[in-house]
Amino acid sequence: MRRAALITGASGGIGAALARAFAPEFDLALHYRSNRAAAQALKRELEGAGAHCALLKADLSRPQAPAALVRGCLRALGRLDVLLNNAGANSGGADFRTMTAAQWDENLALNARAPFFLAREAFAAMKDGGRIVNISSVAAKFGGSARSLHYAAAKAAVEAMTLGLARQGAERGILVNAIRPGVIDTPFHEKFRKNMSERVKLIPLGRAGKPEEVARLALFLAGKGGSFITGQVLGVTGGE
Repeated sequence: MRRAALITGASGGIGAALARAFAPEFDLALHYRSNRAAAQALKRELEGAGAHCALLKADLSRPQAPAALVRGCLRALGRLDVLLNNAGANSGGADFRTMTAAQWDENLALNARAPFFLAREAFAAMKDGGRIVNISSVAAKFGGSARSLHYAAAKAAVEAMTLGLARQGAERGILVNAIRPGVIDTPFHEKFRKNMSERVKLIPLGRAGKPEEVARLALFLAGKGGSFITGQVLGVTGGE
């Protein structure tokens, strides 16, 4: 029987690369928030190659969305074996000197609260031996910039919860790890495009990463190769 994976933020960037990497081996629940056209196009592409996919819409910044999303996955696929906690954004790009409490809360709701409650719901839904892969960011290592400090703090929380969830999951063989992407060539970085050439110069390998390079590591962690790996934060950063 094919395993089932729920991918949050699957309509583009790293999320779409995750979907393409997992489709040959998994039935997929593809979450999106607002870009239905991109999600539908991805579903058609994957189903054209023989995959089985379901589209699930949710605004993960809302408190009830994680539980509803996991229920939707179970209805669509009948099971949940792997959760790929990928959805996130540096919404607003507010400077920390002028950031409002509402902007702080908005970022933490999407980037830290939602992954935690999705993981909690996945724990309840998964059989023993499930896998959770949280997508963090190199911002958690460096602390972010003046306009992404809140995003960096949220991703640091994701890494901390990864360690705690891994300990809680060990008795049931539920393995929990995080991937820390560096600068990856996705639309996420479009707003920083004018500074990208200077940023890339700081990467030891001298280039931005590709979404599929993150996805390949996630697939490894979800498969037989990751059977004795839990509680780890693994960088895909080009050496940073």
